[in-house]
Amino acid sequence: MRTISRDGWTAADYESEQILHQLGHRDAAARVTRARRARPLRRAWRTLRTRFHRPAPAETPAPGIDWDAARAAADAVNRGDTAAADRIVQATADPRGTAFAAFRFIGVE
Repeated sequence: MRTISRDGWTAADYESEQILHQLGHRDAAARVTRARRARPLRRAWRTLRTRFHRPAPAETPAPGIDWDAARAAADAVNRGDTAAADRIVQATADPRGTAFAAFRFIGVE
């Protein structure tokens, strides 16, 4: 009988071995060791495949933050009119960026 080296095994590997033993597999340690074995060809193929199927970069960068709209939205929030603040922010080219920029001015008089 061959001895299986368990160097570098993790707790999950030991648990897998125990489960395979409970299921009746006589070669549980060998199966776990085989599953842990490096697969350089598979890794190389995945790397190559992801390089070919990467989405094209965006042609135009995201528009900038409209700081005047952010200030106006913050003023609306300070007045308690969140609906107006939402309308102001949604009318900009970058609503998310403008909304986050408005947080700088909330509470500032």
